[in-house]
Amino acid sequence: MAENKIDVEKIMERIRQEIKDTGADKIPLSFEERKTDRIEDTAVDSDGSRLDEAVKYISYNYEVQPYQQLTGNPVKVFIKKAIRKTASFFFLPVVGQQNTLNFNYFLVSEAVRDQKKEIEELKKTVDELTKKAKEQGIEL
Repeated sequence: MAENKIDVEKIMERIRQEIKDTGADKIPLSFEERKTDRIEDTAVDSDGSRLDEAVKYISYNYEVQPYQQLTGNPVKVFIKKAIRKTASFFFLPVVGQQNTLNFNYFLVSEAVRDQKKEIEELKKTVDELTKKAKEQGIEL
């Protein structure tokens, strides 16, 4: 009987090449490798416009609607309604908790935006007072 040798290295090289060809080697494997450009851009935005946009978005969209309009075949709509009715004991409390969490995120984001504006005003005041003190010859 002829010996069938399997060349594992050759197979692995072919797999590595397929991974490179498909671009799968660029997919992050963990959350640490993942880039959060949108979050970082928002956090370091100097004029606060993205923060204002985020607060505005949250203020309009913090409430999750548990039900959507069901359309289509009347038999399918009836079946979907029956399933929704029987499963509502499970998902309605979750939706309520999510809405509460989202609303609190909204309150926190408003507070952060307000504090950012206040800090900017205080910085301007400090700069003005420092300038006046230097004009009067007072060293700080």
